[in-house]
Amino acid sequence: MCYSFLHTMKKKNTIVLIPSYQPEEILVLLSKSLFELGFKVVVVDDGGGETYMHIFKQCEAYADVVVHEVNRGKGAALKTGFKYIIEKYPDYENVITADGDGQHRIQDIVLMYEKGMGKNKPIIGERKFDVKVPLKSKVGNGLSKFTQALCTYRYMQDNQCGLRLFPVSLLPKLIKIRGNRYEYEMRVLTYLQTKEIRYLLMPVQTIYEEGNKSSHFRPLKDTLLIQSSILLYGLVNVLSFLVGLTAAILFSLFLFKDSPLRYEISILLASPISLIFHLLINAICFKPRPFVRMMIRLILYEIIILSTVLITVTLFSRVIHLPFVVSYLLTYPLMMFPFYYLIKGVSLVYNSQND
Repeated sequence: MCYSFLHTMKKKNTIVLIPSYQPEEILVLLSKSLFELGFKVVVVDDGGGETYMHIFKQCEAYADVVVHEVNRGKGAALKTGFKYIIEKYPDYENVITADGDGQHRIQDIVLMYEKGMGKNKPIIGERKFDVKVPLKSKVGNGLSKFTQALCTYRYMQDNQCGLRLFPVSLLPKLIKIRGNRYEYEMRVLTYLQTKEIRYLLMPVQTIYEEGNKSSHFRPLKDTLLIQSSILLYGLVNVLSFLVGLTAAILFSLFLFKDSPLRYEISILLASPISLIFHLLINAICFKPRPFVRMMIRLILYEIIILSTVLITVTLFSRVIHLPFVVSYLLTYPLMMFPFYYLIKGVSLVYNSQND
């Protein structure tokens, strides 16, 4: 690999944090290369045991090595690294998290460092997926993108890339986020999104070794963990839906039962109640700053949802003659995929304007 003389000699104001469990020799090469480029390197041995101790010993020539006596998971290793950096290197500007198995190119780490200089914003790597992707990774990525979009109203082309940059000033808040394994990284993303913390996106090269054999990702358990961490945020949407449905039923039964348009009027009046409830719960649970940005986004999406519900309920109840509640309940499963692609389109346009 060739780098400029400036890159090789200049000391960086950024730390590269590498959580690692049962690594191969490439971890030593990665640590050495980053050290020679001027980065401070911190490696967390996540309970690799005696078999892998010699690799971490070699890394000590180029990196600070922090040890977990037992395996605690990637999220726990990242938080241990964050705590160590706050204590030992509080004057550094940024920390870049990278995997130690060769999935992140050194060139991309350098590019992320350069993009983050003076920005004071997180940067999230997004893999291009322009190579053959192992099936377990493809399924996990697809599920998490779909769930994230429907639960948070945000779409990301890749929400599981471990190459990320965070200002050191943000680390105390990241340490408080729950999760010890792969779900932690997803919770960090949803934290940034629900708190309305602006971040940048950066495309990175996709690298998978044959069969992805060095990965410690557990396809079933870790996919379920990641999905459950996103679904917790979706509970707000579910509760808002139930509030709107309850209000619409009550209006149609008691206030407008004699009106020929009782279903349509009930939905129109129930929608603002559902929206206000949604805004209040978001404000209480997530405390976004600025609140106005979240409010505008939710109002716009609520208008789209309201229009769809009105059309679908009218079609089902008046043309097919289904009961009002059944018509209302059927609307949301039918909306899932169109709504997903709407969120995807809006997010891609928004992200392209903020790069």
